[in-house]
Amino acid sequence: MQVQPSARDVVRVVVETDYSPVEDSIKFVRERYADTEAVFAVAFDVEDGVQRRGILGFRRDSNETWRPTGAFMGSARPTGDRDVWMTWGGWGGDSREYTVLGGWVADLAAVAARATDATGRTLEDVVENGVALFMYAGDFGTRDARLELLDADGRVLRSGPLNRRP
Repeated sequence: MQVQPSARDVVRVVVETDYSPVEDSIKFVRERYADTEAVFAVAFDVEDGVQRRGILGFRRDSNETWRPTGAFMGSARPTGDRDVWMTWGGWGGDSREYTVLGGWVADLAAVAARATDATGRTLEDVVENGVALFMYAGDFGTRDARLELLDADGRVLRSGPLNRRP
C-alpha cells in the first residue's frame, strides 16, 4: 500500500513549485478542515525581499490524494483606516461544494471576524495569527457581503465590503 503525502506536504510542494520561496521560509500560519476539504494560510519570502501571503485549498479524493481546489497569493502591505483586509481572496460558489474565503485582517486588535452576505447568512471565525478563514458548504454570496472585525468584547473595530480589493 502506497502512503499518500499529507496535505501539508502537498501545500509545501505547490508553494515551492509555483512561487519560488526563499529556502526554508514557508510558514504555515493557519489551517482548517471540513469533510474532505482543507484550507491553509501560508507566508513566505521571495528573493526580492517581499513577504508573500496566501491561502491554498485542497480536496482529498477517493484515492486519499490531495488535489488543489483554489488559491490566491498576495503581498504583505500597509493598510489604511478603512481597510478590513491586508491580503485576502477566495474561491467557490455555484459550481463548487465549498465557498472558501479569508486572509490577513487589517487590524491587529481583531480577535474575531464576521462575514454577512446580502441574504443575511453569517459566517464567523476566530482570528488566529492575524488570519480569518471561512468555509461555507455551498455558494456564499461574496459580491455584496460585508466583513466586521471584532475586539475581545465583541465590539466592531472595522467594517467594510468583504471583497474590497486592496
